[in-house]
Amino acid sequence: MSYMRGDIYIWADSTHVHFWSRDGYDSWDEAVWNNPGQAPGASGVALPQAVANEYVVMRMAELLDEGCVVAAIEQALRKFSGNGGCLALAKHAGVLRKVATKVVPKLQN
Repeated sequence: MSYMRGDIYIWADSTHVHFWSRDGYDSWDEAVWNNPGQAPGASGVALPQAVANEYVVMRMAELLDEGCVVAAIEQALRKFSGNGGCLALAKHAGVLRKVATKVVPKLQN
């Protein structure tokens, strides 16, 4: 099932979620483990779905702290409404918006 199609393409199969960058550049040179002189090749990775799920719920908590869940929901719906993975978001967007309004964002420094 595809979640995002475009310069960044994200889809899932029965066991993994796949992330690909159209032009092969995924900001690899900004990573702390970057070895100078490496050349980027085809750029993609497949993570076990369980790992991706753990990341997603951690990131959702951060978005709640930042007070930007609703903006992220609206942007995702606007950009990816034709993709199968966005159907669940469209279905539950109202509930997610309502929950997000009940969380007091953490004050930023």
